[in-house]
Amino acid sequence: MFTDRARIHVEGGHGGAGAVSFRREARTPRGGPDGGNGGDGGSVILVADPGITDLSRFRHAVHHRAERGGHGAGARRHGRGGTDLEVPVPVGTRVIRDDAVIAALDRPEERAEVARGGTGGAGNWAFRSSTRQAPRESLPGTAGDAAWLTLELRLPVDVAIVGLPNSGKSALLRALTGAPSPVATYPYTTTEPVLGPLEDEDGNLYLAADLPGVGADGEPRQGSHLEQLERARIILHCVDAADAEPAAARVERVRAAVAPYRGPNAREVVVATHGDLAGAPGLADAVVDAEGGAGVAELRDRVLAALRDRSA
Repeated sequence: MFTDRARIHVEGGHGGAGAVSFRREARTPRGGPDGGNGGDGGSVILVADPGITDLSRFRHAVHHRAERGGHGAGARRHGRGGTDLEVPVPVGTRVIRDDAVIAALDRPEERAEVARGGTGGAGNWAFRSSTRQAPRESLPGTAGDAAWLTLELRLPVDVAIVGLPNSGKSALLRALTGAPSPVATYPYTTTEPVLGPLEDEDGNLYLAADLPGVGADGEPRQGSHLEQLERARIILHCVDAADAEPAAARVERVRAAVAPYRGPNAREVVVATHGDLAGAPGLADAVVDAEGGAGVAELRDRVLAALRDRSA
């Protein structure tokens, strides 16, 4: 199941304790303090991994704790630092703590430290002085940072395909990109976002997505994932030209459902499917027959040209 929101707990490793120790050597009856410091705890670091497509792994992997630091020892031996815990997340993950965005991992291999490890405590060697030659003091390590975080995934979608059920969204994605989007005669075939690549003549790749979208009543469906519209630069709004209901009413229902999620500069292209332009009078910007292929190449060229213009 595609998941674009998760709640996790992260905790940096506890710092190791400092040691209280004194030298015990032959012919050195008055050996001084030699307790080493504790090691720092490891930190929790999120890493953007292009091989991960969503946040579903965090439905069960909720708690993430880095390794604690080692304790100090005699002979001024310092404790080993705890190993950082690297947690892979999808590219496009937004990290929220206390209702504030603290990191956005938008590029592959980008990293964000979300819980710093604790500091190791000082051993008694650190407390020596000319007036305190046999200190028996040491400090424990401090606790690492701990927090509940919300992860939100925003896919790097360039082209979002929306519309009412059975308006031809899946067929259009398949025709434009070759993605194996499920196509059937019954509504709600698509239950999670389906992605497909668009490539221009210069080899530039763009991402198109068929979103589950809205119900027939114009209300966002549960699990519609319309949040993924946020970064889309072009919205292909599919309208079934063969539907008897006036096209204007159908278009307005979808526009109202999409409005809270679309970016301010997103460009909409109304695409008439399953018929001709007469099925969407005055509204359609393009007409395609996704199954037969008519109009698909023209629409693809138009979309790619718009994407190139906006990225220039």
